[in-house]
Amino acid sequence: MFTTALVALDLSPAGQPMLDCLGDLREMGVARIVLTHVVRIGYAQGAGYGKQEEYAAWLEGRAAPLRDAGLDIEIDIRAAGEPAKEILRAAVDHRADLVVIGSRGQNMVSGLFLGSTARDVIRLARLPVRLEWLEATQEGTAAHCERVCHGGLKRLMLATDFSLHASAAEAAAARLAAHAGTVDLVHVLTAAESARYTRWPVMARAALRSIGHEVEAAGGKTEEHLPQGMPSQEIARIAADLEVNLIITGKHGQNWMQSMVIGSTAAALCEIARRPVLVVPLNVRAT
Repeated sequence: MFTTALVALDLSPAGQPMLDCLGDLREMGVARIVLTHVVRIGYAQGAGYGKQEEYAAWLEGRAAPLRDAGLDIEIDIRAAGEPAKEILRAAVDHRADLVVIGSRGQNMVSGLFLGSTARDVIRLARLPVRLEWLEATQEGTAAHCERVCHGGLKRLMLATDFSLHASAAEAAAARLAAHAGTVDLVHVLTAAESARYTRWPVMARAALRSIGHEVEAAGGKTEEHLPQGMPSQEIARIAADLEVNLIITGKHGQNWMQSMVIGSTAAALCEIARRPVLVVPLNVRAT
């Protein structure tokens, strides 16, 4: 489905765990990876600006094993006041069809939080963004973290609300189905839906089955889930119970108001999923 991935790295201790997860991209069709670092410049910042050679050496050292694995690797170092926007400019410049960024925030002591750059990339992106989850180790500090990717696409999950804005995510799941062992189709029944439509559970089951037919026609095996509760929490719970390797979700929810908004479920899921999440905006076409 994808051919070129732009991978944003901050050269922190989270960098190596991020790179350890890139083997999964091959199963998504990626053959070319652009490793990108954006130096933030501006008031009280930019102390690292001018160290491009040092940064390039760091990235090249990490690129070597990826090249040995048969991937086409490029290096791109930039400086900007707004890193998220520059990351997305780099994606356009390199004709990337996927952006990969880590979820490590500034505070890892009491859990992981979606960093501001990652959040802005997801919010502004008009192409799919894969969010890698980087877990704090027992030391519990930002200086020690490890990847949470299990290798391969043995089990995918599609989380959908059946809205127009979930259609691109549904198409992406179908395209990736042939590479996965199982695709779990999940719609969470909320109290508001059940109150509005008495037959909604029956309708939702039929809608999941329709999506299942499309995924199975693409070569995938499916299982369907209709839990009740808060969508983000139920999706994260099922993903953990089934040891899902990747959650696929749309960028917007049913209350989508404008082009650059992360739906509340997608935003919450990125915060609590504890595994990679692929966020797919509406304008993306499966290829």
